[in-house]
Amino acid sequence: MYPEPVIKVSEEIYECFEEDLLKVFNERTPEWCKLNGIEGIYRFMLPKFLNSEELLIKENEVGILFAKCLAELGVASLKEKGLVDIIENEDGEEVIFLTGKGKEVTKKLKI
Repeated sequence: MYPEPVIKVSEEIYECFEEDLLKVFNERTPEWCKLNGIEGIYRFMLPKFLNSEELLIKENEVGILFAKCLAELGVASLKEKGLVDIIENEDGEEVIFLTGKGKEVTKKLKI
């Protein structure tokens, strides 16, 4: 999974965002939000750890991390609804794509 220092600092950062994230995803439990939302922080902090950088965030990174949490929660919600799915490409990167159900919804919404 992730190294302990990354987990520790990511949890501390998530706690700062949690109240606002729960307001946006108020139909979800706090446990669901943390499980899915913290992933964006882990992915952001891991390269810093691997590059032996301090596990601190700069002022301009706060908004980026909050947006990453929102994105992770949004994708998880859409995936649970069967509107998107995720695969790993040949480079090991995650690719999010619309499912058949997701395509039907976008047609109805004329997106």
